[in-house]
Amino acid sequence: MSEHGPQSDTTDLRTQLRRLERRATRRRGQVERLRAQVGILSDEVRSPLERTVGESSDPELSGGIPSYSLAARLHRRANTTDVNVSEGVREPILQLYPKLPAQRFAALHGVPVPRVLGQWSDPDAIDWDSLPDRFVLKSNVGGGGMNVFPLARNPRTGTYTDLLVEEPTTRADVTEVLWARHEDRSLYFAEEFLVSRTGDADAVPSDVKVFCFYGEAVYVEVRRGDQSRAKEVTSRARSYTAEGAELVNVRALIDPGEGDIDALDDLRGVVEAAARLSAAIRRPLERLDFFETDRGLVFGEVTQNPGHLPALVPEWDRRLGEAYERAYARLLRDLAAEDALHVDFGIAAPDAPP
Repeated sequence: MSEHGPQSDTTDLRTQLRRLERRATRRRGQVERLRAQVGILSDEVRSPLERTVGESSDPELSGGIPSYSLAARLHRRANTTDVNVSEGVREPILQLYPKLPAQRFAALHGVPVPRVLGQWSDPDAIDWDSLPDRFVLKSNVGGGGMNVFPLARNPRTGTYTDLLVEEPTTRADVTEVLWARHEDRSLYFAEEFLVSRTGDADAVPSDVKVFCFYGEAVYVEVRRGDQSRAKEVTSRARSYTAEGAELVNVRALIDPGEGDIDALDDLRGVVEAAARLSAAIRRPLERLDFFETDRGLVFGEVTQNPGHLPALVPEWDRRLGEAYERAYARLLRDLAAEDALHVDFGIAAPDAPP
């Protein structure tokens, strides 16, 4: 018995018990995440045939199981290895790969976009003195945050902080990095510094990434630290269905964070904006990126080939694969209705194959 008596002993035991319960809860969560990771990696090492035939006893007769991963890889090959170009066409979505045309596209469809402060033909032409103390400098092309510099200037010293990596930098340093990745089609522009909805003037807003399927927004992520330049920052994510249910361990290879990612404030607004833009793009899949700011939802960019292909647990790889196939069917239906495929609806369809 402690010197403070039985009541103190009981209090100490209860404190220890609560500590053990919290530890056990954390351990159970870690085990569940590891199981989900094993499921993802086990699926990834299987061949496409093994992944899609399911439990069929005869693979030759199996229609296969839908897979988002396989569908997304097909599209990536198509517009990154000149499959479309070799046929004399380019996917229309490639017109939205540069950031400024994508912003104009979003604005035309009623989605707010950042205010552009200036644009220049090459890194040496950037008019630094015309820019405010906080702004974001970007190249019109390039992904993963490689050519994105959210900068804060100290008005007393004129020095800068790169808020993406939270390190000091200079005009010369940024210019050198931009020149290193310069392309003939590159254009450089500055846009307003978007303030996160928390109101922190130096905080870069969380990325809201919506996986869309020709007008249907299905899967939503809120991401932090998802920039290729921030090598020391762990990418973290919270995931949601379009209906608002939060998902756990669906993308178990990405750190869920430790409660440092705010929940979405306006999921319905995000989903509606994404669905509207996706329907206008007319493609079976793409990812649309947004920011939640202190003035509401703001468009980020169109990502036709997400850099981090969403390695999903098998159930959700199938669900997003089903969404892709629904989108593909709707797109063909709409093209046929517009006579773009020269289909005569007056002709009876032949019997479906067995």
